[in-house]
Formats: sequence, structure tokens, C-alpha cells
Amino acid sequence: MCASGCKMYAAIGYTDEQKRIANGILILDPITKKNTSVTELSKQFVQGSQEKSSLEFDNTPTLTIVNTNVDYASAPLALFIVSAKSPYYRTAEVFEPLSFRRDKAIASAPITILSAVPFSVLVQPGDTNAVLARTTGYDAIDRNGADNCYTAFDKNIGTAGFFLAINGPLLTLSFDMAKYPFSQVDMIGSYGLAKDTYPFPKQDAFISSPGFVCGSPSSHQVFRSSLLTDDKTYTLRTIANQEMVVKFDIDMETDLPVKILDEKTGIEHGFTGSFQDGTNTHSFQLQTTAATVSFTPGSDQSLFGMRVHAEAVAKPTVNDRYPTTEVVASKPDVVFAGSMPTSYAHTRIPNEPPAWASKLTVAR
Repeated sequence: MCASGCKMYAAIGYTDEQKRIANGILILDPITKKNTSVTELSKQFVQGSQEKSSLEFDNTPTLTIVNTNVDYASAPLALFIVSAKSPYYRTAEVFEPLSFRRDKAIASAPITILSAVPFSVLVQPGDTNAVLARTTGYDAIDRNGADNCYTAFDKNIGTAGFFLAINGPLLTLSFDMAKYPFSQVDMIGSYGLAKDTYPFPKQDAFISSPGFVCGSPSSHQVFRSSLLTDDKTYTLRTIANQEMVVKFDIDMETDLPVKILDEKTGIEHGFTGSFQDGTNTHSFQLQTTAATVSFTPGSDQSLFGMRVHAEAVAKPTVNDRYPTTEVVASKPDVVFAGSMPTSYAHTRIPNEPPAWASKLTVAR
């Protein structure tokens, strides 16, 4: 990957112990003979901004990373390595979600967010726009890319903005500059998937199983980290118990069901699917006051990604001659809640090495 040159970005956990362990994991530059710790790399930013900086290597056929900790102790971290031959190599922006705020500006190139901790991203309501989002790096965001990664979000979003709960290490957003060349983007990021509730007003959302990352029908991968729970529950609730229509579009590869519970009726709907037999996509909707999505992976490669859209319920009216249907234009305000703990300070750090994903290195 680095034979023609590459960049490396790093993100680590935020406890003192996780930082200490990451400081003992060294990246060796075979040309300069300089060693850079993962902690040191994770702290490098473009001067005067929140944009992450990187280590860059030229003509490096072999790149070595060494764990110098006692007993090879490891902690949650994510390394994103991208080839110099990749698209957007010089133009893409890379950020971390902690205290992240990208002030309103045109997004002329893809925006990648890298994190060792599950995170959330809110694109604020604003200018009319369209977006393609994938849980991968900027090198695999293009529609015609060889990786053909799962799509988290692909939609003309209008002016509403949207919300993404990323239960993994990477997210890339590519806004449609050809269609909306002057539209600006205002974006906020934060650690965690749910503290108590998330405001979810009039906006579409993306949620997923733990470790949902780039994959395709022929090859999919699951990111593993001690900061990801084995199961995950998401809850959508309307403010003031207002009834709404909730629409779910699901991509999945799992032999155990993704469950959607209608809290109004108590009826639970389960979905399974596989790329092999063509049952990997499902669309479903409920008219309810609240819905809960839950999932426990059935194998190391079980996964799902889900797009959620809420609409107000159409109200029937009758005029003097013909019955008509009046559609309420605005969607109800929705509250988004989840089961992810608010603090990871006591998360167990295993000492065995994790699985590796192509283009993404993860240590737990």
C-alpha cells in the first residue's frame, strides 16, 4: 500500500491508561529511522484548525508498527492508512469527533471522521444539499470505487440535515458539489451513541450494529474493539407521544434477527438476511409513538446498517364534494435514545491482538 507513498492517521481512546499504552506502540519510518508513537500521531492537527494531520511516507514497500509495551499490552486505537494513489489524497479533510465542530463552509472534497470510540455526527439544517455517506475512508467513497462499500446514506437531504450514529471507526461524507456547488455544510461530532437522549428533529438518521464498516456483497468486514458492546439497542420516541410513521431501510448479513419493536402495540418484527440468497435488504414501516431496534450478533461477521425516516401521519379531511387527504408538511420532533454507556473509563482492555481490516488497523 505504501510502495508508491501513503498517509497514516491515528485516533486513540481518551483515558490516561489508553493513552499510555498507545504511546508504547511505535510507527517506524524505514527511511528517516524516526519512531513516532501512535499517541503522538493522534495529537497532530493542521495548524489553526481541528483537521487531523498525518504521517506521510514515500516509496515505502514495508511499514512496521511495533508494540513495545510490557506483555504487548494494547488498548483501543484506530489507524487509517491510505495510498497516495487514492482519490482525494491531497484534498480530503479528516477529523476526530471529540469536541468536533466544522463551521459552516462549502465541502468541496470528502470529509472523513476517524475514531477509536463510537461516535455521533449531526449535519445541521441549512443549505439545500445531497450526500453520499459510507463507513469507510475517503479513498473508498466514490460510487464507482472498486471497494463498492455499503452505503450508510445516499439522499437529497434538502435543508433538513441528518444524524448518524457510527458504531465503528470510520465515516466519510461526500456532498454533491456538482448539483449544489454553493451549498455550505455545518457539522457537529461527539463521542458516544447516546448519553440519555439525542434530539432527532425532522431529520433522517443512520444506525448500525457494532463494528459496521466498509464491505460489499462479496466481502464484508466487522471492526472489533473493547469499546463496542456485543449488542446494541436504539430507541426512537416522539415528543409528547405524537404518533408518526417510521420507515426503516435495512442492509444486513445475519442469521439472528434485527428486531424492531412497536412500543405502541407491543408487537416485535424480526428480520434476517444474507447476500448469498439475495435477502440482504428489507424495507419496513410502522405507525407508532415509539419504536425500539435491537440486535445481538450471531457470528463474528454478523452486521446490519439501517436508515430511519420519520414522517407525520396524514390526516384525512372531507370537503363539500369529495373526500380528500390533508398531509401535514412538517415531521414530528423525535427523541433518539440508546443503551450505550456515557463513560468508557472502566471499559476492560483485552491484551490479545484484534482482527485487521484492509486499510484500517485496530488495536484493542
